[in-house]
Amino acid sequence: MFEDWKQAWREAVANFQRELEDEPGDATTRAMRRDERTAAESLRRLDAELAAARRNAEAERNEEAVCRRREGLAVKVGDTETARIAAEYAERHAERAVVLERKIEVLEAERLLLLGDLERMRAALRERGVEPRVESGTGGPSFEPSSGPDLREREREEQRFRRMEREARERAAEERLEELKRKLR
Repeated sequence: MFEDWKQAWREAVANFQRELEDEPGDATTRAMRRDERTAAESLRRLDAELAAARRNAEAERNEEAVCRRREGLAVKVGDTETARIAAEYAERHAERAVVLERKIEVLEAERLLLLGDLERMRAALRERGVEPRVESGTGGPSFEPSSGPDLREREREEQRFRRMEREARERAAEERLEELKRKLR
């Protein structure tokens, strides 16, 4: 939810800055610039979503590997119930990873389409004798950091959140395992 508020704030500031800009040219050129900025902002959001999907897919694959390792250890010591639970969780992580990997493919295809659209918009602006505003590789307001402390802090927050989720899942699995062991005694 906090991320949503931060994103809404960034968009509000970007809109405010665009309104303050005194753009030269006729109404068509101004509209073309607006469309270019909108497409560039969409590309930035898509890049962020793609990066998050890649991180999440990698995290799911790592969790799958951990569960497979636990399953192997449980089989070695003859704990069939733990092995079953570990295999079940490994399958869940594998399923999530597959879905996220498909999502990555779709987002990459969408990104290519958007890049093509953005390049055509910029070419049309150049034909009108207007140089497109290109900042941070995609265009748009310069106050939006594509790297630096703000991005690193967001990544650290996401890592902490993923770690907390993983720990909660592991605790739940351990509690379930202990409950099953108590029933067997």
